[in-house]
Amino acid sequence: MGFHRSSHAIWDCRYHLVWSTKYRRRALKSETERSACEKELRRIAEQYNMNIITIEVDIDHVHIYMEIPPQRSVGSAVGVLKGISARYMFTRFPHLKKLLWKSHLWEASYFVRSMGEGVTAEMVKRYIEHHSEKAQSSAQMSLFSRKDS
Repeated sequence: MGFHRSSHAIWDCRYHLVWSTKYRRRALKSETERSACEKELRRIAEQYNMNIITIEVDIDHVHIYMEIPPQRSVGSAVGVLKGISARYMFTRFPHLKKLLWKSHLWEASYFVRSMGEGVTAEMVKRYIEHHSEKAQSSAQMSLFSRKDS
């Protein structure tokens, strides 16, 4: 982990995401189903230049801690992960369609929280409030460790 670079950005955007199966059904009962779902979510993330740091696929929900590049909104990332994984799971495990009405594997809603390593909301607030007191060139990036840049 640490900073990533793209042509126009240096970034470190990490999120904790949680979503559940439709109707919170205990749909992913077997370890085979949960493992296949995890592998597919990892494959999708890699294909779309996202990085799953850790993941748990449970019987009725998914927890993911991941990095999403700033060029992609969190909502679009979740949409890609949920949409492609649902199609895959219904193809690989057709019995899931019978268990869940209207062929929706996941609930439309999700939980998201942005995460950081050692940078608190108070630190960012203080930095913003006092940045004009310093020369801008020396103030830039002082919030973050030099070893990552």
